Amino acid sequence: MSINNKNLKDEIVSLISKGDSDRVEFRNHSGGPNLLGKIISSFANASGGKLILGVNNKGKISGCNKNDVMETYNKAKEKLIPCPNVSIEFIEINEKVLAIISIEKTEKIISSSLGVFKRVNNSEEIMVTEEIKSKQLSAVAKDEINDTVGEMAQQISQLTITLEETIQRYRIQNKLSRKIIEWIACGIIGIILSIFIHL
Repeated sequence: MSINNKNLKDEIVSLISKGDSDRVEFRNHSGGPNLLGKIISSFANASGGKLILGVNNKGKISGCNKNDVMETYNKAKEKLIPCPNVSIEFIEINEKVLAIISIEKTEKIISSSLGVFKRVNNSEEIMVTEEIKSKQLSAVAKDEINDTVGEMAQQISQLTITLEETIQRYRIQNKLSRKIIEWIACGIIGIILSIFIHL
């Protein structure tokens, strides 16, 4: 057994002793793609967490069928719009296979085939329209702020280049202007002198 696998095993044994929470749910089985999708989306729309299959909420380990879980898991991901960052691992405890599905929190709303849910305490609750709007606006605002900062940086850079070019042009033109004024002044003086000479 690898160190990583042993660490995960120790973590799961510890979680089983504590029971369901807002970040952890235990189930005997996946319950099918629709239900699994609902659970995954509820974790993603809240604080993220782990779904552990093959253990009931009283901590009794019954195990699960790896192939069945993988098939349901893949179908459940197809029902999520968009699919959040989610991964699955299998471990063995007391000669029984457990599936650990880890779900990351997302900024954007994740909807399932059964609706839009969030994890509250140790269950899934439907998200109301105002919550959905608020979360979407927040996600859009963050994306737009990043885009706007990028555009502003580019514009400032362009303005700096343009300003330097303008200053340079002004300096060149200013030199020419002085010379032209000097030439005109010399010309006028020359004309005035020639008029006085011819008088």
